[in-house]
Amino acid sequence: MNRFARTLPILAVAMLLACARTEGSGEVTECPASWQRAWTADSSLSLCVAPAFVQSEAHSWQRLDPAQGPDPQDFFSVEVIRWPDDSASLRHWPPRLGSDPECRTDCITVDSSTVHADRWSGLEAHTEVGRISGGLAGLQRRPVFVSGWVIASDRRGFAQGWATQPATLDTLRQMLRTVRVDR
Repeated sequence: MNRFARTLPILAVAMLLACARTEGSGEVTECPASWQRAWTADSSLSLCVAPAFVQSEAHSWQRLDPAQGPDPQDFFSVEVIRWPDDSASLRHWPPRLGSDPECRTDCITVDSSTVHADRWSGLEAHTEVGRISGGLAGLQRRPVFVSGWVIASDRRGFAQGWATQPATLDTLRQMLRTVRVDR
């Protein structure tokens, strides 16, 4: 038996183990058909973006429907934040949909919410999905999600989004499944 024939079974097992690790990591390496890989302005992360979403700011994307007017129909934002330096707008970790109990004006109420244990970029994430009402914008049962995950002791991932249709939140979470973070 030549040397190549003896190493072939070892190579096959190694390839199977490598594939199993990739599948179990929660990371998506390729973008789904018609989706495109995009990067945040600071290149701290990349993700696959669904069709019709366009980058609107350094770390956010939106989908417009000209027939519905100039305002975005769906919105998605994901970023890496320095912890605790960038935590001024996040009073609690992991991030939550509802207002703080001490809220007095422009409070948000949440209904039909669900908590998910997700994995983004191979890391455990806490995600809340629900409908919110109130706040500065005066929303009425808007489908939203918020998610957070720990990247390192001083870095965290933070994502949020809203949609006009509840089913679109599944698309936003699918985009989040493709996130790659520079660790």
